[in-house]
Amino acid sequence: MNWLSFVYAMIFGLVISFIGGFLDFPEPLVSFFVIIIIAYFLIYPIFRLYWGIGDVKKIEQLLLKNKKNPFYRFYYGIANGIEKDVDESFRKINQGFHLTSVKKQHQLIHAYFHERPEEMEKILNNMRKSAFTLYYQAARSILINDFEGARSYIKQNPKMWMQEALTTELLVKENRKEDAFSHARNALSKTKGIQRYVLLRSWEREWGMTLK
Repeated sequence: MNWLSFVYAMIFGLVISFIGGFLDFPEPLVSFFVIIIIAYFLIYPIFRLYWGIGDVKKIEQLLLKNKKNPFYRFYYGIANGIEKDVDESFRKINQGFHLTSVKKQHQLIHAYFHERPEEMEKILNNMRKSAFTLYYQAARSILINDFEGARSYIKQNPKMWMQEALTTELLVKENRKEDAFSHARNALSKTKGIQRYVLLRSWEREWGMTLK
């Protein structure tokens, strides 16, 4: 989170509270406007970065601008293959973030980045089945060349962009890069924000795919 967003949220929240009290507005109405102001400055920028922006250059600018935030640094490192960024930000997330489900997700992504299928399996065994875990079950299967297992997990995944992204990975592993390009474009057309950025930069870096 950008510290300026926090400052702006607090300032505008206090101003609205002061004006509401001065003009004797009903307390519930003042509280409602304060919540809206705080949500706009604190939550909306995060929403835009994760799901709202399609322009990869803008996403990259936001990630670099907020690189002190370990989550932003983590995904920037994942996308660009920067091991130091990934490992150092992962340690901060793992030590400082207390929500178990979020920690497990990042442990899984970290294990996949370092291509550690045994570690991935242990983590997955302690997570509930979801589109996210099915994605990494398939990704792990591709890592160990279990292509039939990967196809089974891909079919079970309810998210179309995940199906397309995993099919891209699978086809590349099978040396069918031309077929993979079509699925890569489909995956990118169905994503925005960090998802789109990580996929595009990873494919450009690993396989020389020129995609927009």
